[in-house]
Amino acid sequence: MLTWLVDSSSNRNAGASAWERRYVTVRCLPHVLATDLIAMASKASIAVLGLLFCIGWPAQVSAFQDIVREEPELIDQEPFDLIVLTADAGGGSEKVFPLPFPGRKVPVNPRETDRLDVVLVRFPEREYEVMWRDIEKIELYENRIYKQAVDRMADKDFIGAFQNLSFLMKKYPRMDRLATLQKEFLLQSALDSFTATGDVAQTLSALEELRKIDRSYRASSVTNGLSRAADRIVQKYQSSGDLTNAKAILSRLSREYGSDLPVVQQWQTRLESMARARLQEARQLVEAGKFREARRAAVDMLGILPSYEPGKELIKEINQTHPMVRVGVMQKSSSPDPAALVRWPDRRTGGLLARPLVKFEAVSTEGGVYDFALGRYSESDDRQSLLLDIDPNNETPLDAFALAQSLGERGDPGHELYDASWAAILKSVRVLSERQVLIQLRRPNILPWALMQWMLVDEDSGEYLLAGPYLRASEDELESSFKLRPEYRQPGRPIEIVEVFYEDPKRAVNDLMRGEIDVLDQLYPADARRLASEPQLRVGAYALPTNHMLIPVSDDPYLQNPKFRRAMLYGCNREAMLRGELLSSDDPNEGQVVSGPFPLGIEGNDTLAYAYDESIEPIAHSPPLARLLSVMAVEEVTKSFNRKRKPVPPLESLVVGCPDFEFARVAVEGMIQQWSSVGIQAELKVMPPSEVLQRKDEVDLIYVMANMWEPATDIERLLGSSGVVVSDNPYIVQGLVKLRAARNWPEVTRALKGLHQLVDYHLPILPLWQVTDRFAVRKTVNGIEGSPVSLYQDVLKWEVDLGIDQ
Repeated sequence: MLTWLVDSSSNRNAGASAWERRYVTVRCLPHVLATDLIAMASKASIAVLGLLFCIGWPAQVSAFQDIVREEPELIDQEPFDLIVLTADAGGGSEKVFPLPFPGRKVPVNPRETDRLDVVLVRFPEREYEVMWRDIEKIELYENRIYKQAVDRMADKDFIGAFQNLSFLMKKYPRMDRLATLQKEFLLQSALDSFTATGDVAQTLSALEELRKIDRSYRASSVTNGLSRAADRIVQKYQSSGDLTNAKAILSRLSREYGSDLPVVQQWQTRLESMARARLQEARQLVEAGKFREARRAAVDMLGILPSYEPGKELIKEINQTHPMVRVGVMQKSSSPDPAALVRWPDRRTGGLLARPLVKFEAVSTEGGVYDFALGRYSESDDRQSLLLDIDPNNETPLDAFALAQSLGERGDPGHELYDASWAAILKSVRVLSERQVLIQLRRPNILPWALMQWMLVDEDSGEYLLAGPYLRASEDELESSFKLRPEYRQPGRPIEIVEVFYEDPKRAVNDLMRGEIDVLDQLYPADARRLASEPQLRVGAYALPTNHMLIPVSDDPYLQNPKFRRAMLYGCNREAMLRGELLSSDDPNEGQVVSGPFPLGIEGNDTLAYAYDESIEPIAHSPPLARLLSVMAVEEVTKSFNRKRKPVPPLESLVVGCPDFEFARVAVEGMIQQWSSVGIQAELKVMPPSEVLQRKDEVDLIYVMANMWEPATDIERLLGSSGVVVSDNPYIVQGLVKLRAARNWPEVTRALKGLHQLVDYHLPILPLWQVTDRFAVRKTVNGIEGSPVSLYQDVLKWEVDLGIDQ
């Protein structure tokens, strides 16, 4: 039954002093009839709006009895006020549309006989009246939200309280007590963050915001909270050895709060004491000849007291006594090789430890510029012979006879140093004198010297016959030290180069900024752009980009199928990945998606692109095509095994080997995620960079960053019989044969572009993108100018500034 109490003035006796009440009782009927009956009471003198629940429904709607309706959050409902009736009027409450009180304030002491016009939320098409004497209280919508926020704060539900507070500040900004609620919320949530979650950064942020809003609000509690949060944050920095950030936050708090926060002065005193202790430690280390450790201690000290003159003098003394450059690296080297094709760290350190017989120096209009370590070379006019002249002033154990023997060994299929690419062009080697060697070629060749980028090693001692300017002094998990050979020493030249390994690029950048390291050999693109504006740094780009690619290395039958490999490219949005999470840049000079293994060239340096066929567009992202090709590949593999009457192997998850370098890890993780959406499953296996090729039997594909600086010869090192990935595809093999037979640059260019087309069609490698790599150096190190080919290319020009970096 649905019941409400109605006052009908027409039924009163003239002298009656009390209300004559009559109850209209209506059984709950279907909606139309119920609405009609309710309309009977429209604009009547309604004494009570307390509507009771139905106690019985017709059979046609009884199925709804068990449904429990969950009301949305109060702030998500349409605004309504709540009228609560007195017990004499029947009690209960009713939602009404917001009442038009002036200033949204409930009238104080209204006359009991006055009537209040209202519109029920449930029946918005009708207007009703209620007498003030029958109203117990009125709860305004915004007041209910305010009270709910207070209750939630008491229950430590600060997320819910914040939602209420934000709603009120947006919708009811002039509400009374709202400013107080905001301040109390900031205080209570800050203290809760400190005690319950230990989020001291949030605590400090909230309390500082509160102090900005009202400096006098509960000042004692706020100051106490600020002190405790600041103490905890500085303690955390100090424990982790990050004294620079500890000093920075103390300096800021001191500027903003002065003597209001005694903990700041306490910590400053403590850190200054630590700085002086580090200075004393550094002096003792210098006396003991431990310059690396002394430099680190002195840098820590200057991080706390940057203007402390005794500290500056000690740094100057260390630089004069033992000039040192600390180089931050993202990849550790294990097998140095200055001509390594796909091992960035080995190419880097190889430039310190050894000189290759022939070294790539720069780019020119026709191939690279090369340096012969023993003197000079010259080519005959018909390009069928090469004369090597050994400089008599070159101090080397190699004479013409030893050199000729080494050249011949690399052309001998029975020798362990056999080089198939060299053997393919070598006809004979002849000693003309103790200083001259003549190499006869099978056919004209445009770059025979480019194939001679070998490190020569003494068979008995294992030492480099053409040693570099530095030798390896020590190595541990985090640092590798290289000492300058005595014969190369001169004032200012680094006596020691220390490579410091970092797993976290952010930490490397922080150490570069504070002077813990002097050079960073690889920068994440976003970091490079940010650091370019730092006055104490110079950010440069290497002369040549790296080409990134995936190389299939397993005999997985599905991966061996060209359609499946093409599906992997269609299933990966390389352009979006490169512009997004990898480069965070649309600048094509930063990097571009490529369709082959060759450099595309960069603006102003198109000489790099002599092998690249620009008519071949990179495979575009197309998930439908990826799925289709994947299905077709599976069908082809299935038919092939059925014909051989062999069981069809399952399509298993592929394993992608990846060097332990953040850019490569992010790239592979992104590709794996995209492949999964087209039905290709894969997983990541991170390896030390120098082990990726050695452990390729553990994976199906490897991610490599190739230095394809001289495509005419490097393509052989990539796909040839002794290459990184040996292609047995007859078309690729024939393309390489055609390249070797090329007699001039036009023929070389045609052969290389033909190989580009073959690679695009058969996909022995999966080309991804070319990337411009960058480095950063502090201006206390001179001599790293322009765009070097590799970091240590001009290491003998490096000089440590013997002054102080201001």
